[in-house]
Amino acid sequence: MSILSVENLCVKANGHHLIENISFSIKKGNIVAIIGPNGAGKTTLVKAILGLMPVETGSITIFGEPAGKKNYGGRVGYVPQRIEFDRTIPLTVSELLGFSVPPVYSLPLFKNRSEKRHIDWLLRIAGAQGLSQRRIGSLSGGELQRVMIAKAIVNGPEILFLDEPASGVDIEGQEKFYDLVNRLSKDDGLTVILISHDLNIVYRFADNVLCMNRRLICTGRPAEALTDDVIKSVYGEMMGGYIHSCHEHD
Repeated sequence: MSILSVENLCVKANGHHLIENISFSIKKGNIVAIIGPNGAGKTTLVKAILGLMPVETGSITIFGEPAGKKNYGGRVGYVPQRIEFDRTIPLTVSELLGFSVPPVYSLPLFKNRSEKRHIDWLLRIAGAQGLSQRRIGSLSGGELQRVMIAKAIVNGPEILFLDEPASGVDIEGQEKFYDLVNRLSKDDGLTVILISHDLNIVYRFADNVLCMNRRLICTGRPAEALTDDVIKSVYGEMMGGYIHSCHEHD
């Protein structure tokens, strides 16, 4: 059974379709990458699934029920590409994460930890271990992104949506984060929907890929779906050859 299904989804703004007739389903525990050029509608698709953008036509089913019919609580995590908030809020990083911690975590990996140990561990994984007592408003863009990664997984969600999550994180932090996501997926059944421009990350971690440019171009396992012709049609001739040569040496 699919944990998430999208059927004939269309989103329109200012008289123009941002995405058209997108259909796919995702099984529990899979890591699915959404790729495509700038303006392809990747972020629009995720926001529509999360109920953050109105849908023109189509249907979305999550946890076996129509999307938006109930509050998912900590079952869904989301790291947006850009974060806007009031920087005058007198809230520390540890306080922000502490507000989200439930008494019982839904993923086995997260159980049997005190709140402080759990928060400290997540901040270390996200490369934000020195930020626990910092005010949220004082964080740089990259620091805030690392904290939001920790916040998105603090409850041990069942589905995690990531929109270019590691854009402000160094290479070592990215490796730790994607290794954790992969571990949670394979061992604890976390389902991950990842928007990424880094096709090497897609090849390494994704079980399946959705390649789109307003419409769905192809879907399947990355090594099978992302042919040279597909990559060239989406990203151009030079990018196709570059990605192909990188994948050959994995």
